[in-house]
Amino acid sequence: MVSMDPIWAGPRRPRWRYLLLDETDQPLRAVDGVDGGSCEVAATTRLGGSASLTIDERGQSIDWMRHRVQITYDPGISGADPWPIATMLFTSPRTVTRDDRTTHTVDLLSKMAVVDEDTVETRYSLPAGTPIIPTVVALIESTGETRIATTDSDTALAAAMVWDAGTSKLTIINDLLGAAGYWSLWCDGGGQYRVEPYVLPAERPLAGEFAAGEFAIHQPGWEREQDLASVPNRFVVVGQGDDEEPALAAVATNEDPESRFSFQARGRWITRTETGVEGTQDVLNALAQRRLIDAMSPVAKLAVTHAIVPLNPNDLIEFRGRGHTARATIQKMRFDLRYDAQCRAEWREL
Repeated sequence: MVSMDPIWAGPRRPRWRYLLLDETDQPLRAVDGVDGGSCEVAATTRLGGSASLTIDERGQSIDWMRHRVQITYDPGISGADPWPIATMLFTSPRTVTRDDRTTHTVDLLSKMAVVDEDTVETRYSLPAGTPIIPTVVALIESTGETRIATTDSDTALAAAMVWDAGTSKLTIINDLLGAAGYWSLWCDGGGQYRVEPYVLPAERPLAGEFAAGEFAIHQPGWEREQDLASVPNRFVVVGQGDDEEPALAAVATNEDPESRFSFQARGRWITRTETGVEGTQDVLNALAQRRLIDAMSPVAKLAVTHAIVPLNPNDLIEFRGRGHTARATIQKMRFDLRYDAQCRAEWREL
């Protein structure tokens, strides 16, 4: 856990490292000549982030269509190891030549794009009883990606599922993971695909603490935003039915008289609905409860700038600022790739 250990609040001699990888993520060499850029990792987007680099031409022989780059932050602190922020794909660069200098400005894509841009060529169907997680792994591997960290499960499809030809493999994978009660597919900073069960925010281990005081690692100025009007107190999840079997349905409600968003507090229902969900009744019940909790979570968001520390999207942190204390999950982290960079974070309060 990233705590208020003085090591993180003390002096640093940081630097960014850029490692060129081949199409299988095998290291090739350092990327010289990087003259700046930016990077964002996010829990709120389908692909999980993006980045850009400005690179001076020095004969690096980068194959923009095949090579990848791993962005690593070295804090320059004794006892703290460097860690990868993101592993990404190059796109076609914009090249500018002035006098004797040639510069490439190139956008970077998350490795999730590999799975998202690959599609099934024909109608793709899976019968009831199909093991979900092995099917997900096979779909990822069918795109040529093999670096996968998987939490195994015996969960199988409760009913058949069908996707049209041309459907993104990422869409199919995330539909299957939802049916198993797993997170949507994501990639960690080292470029490994993660297939893991979903964990409710309140049940996640605490990954970091941010407290005002002598060892504070966040800036004293921060922002908090609330949207109270749209918070639901009922969530309905509807499964997939057919001519023979009606669709299953699950309802989660907030009837806690101590909650200001409950039916008792408001005197009316504010309902959200999600349809076409695959799963057993237990899966739908759990999903409805999860969706209701998630829908109530965004009632407050925090925008905080802090020293760069090893955290991931969706990690649980505790914030103890002046006049406000909360636990929150990390939604976004943005970095300018400079020597003196800090992390501009967006958090969702529990």
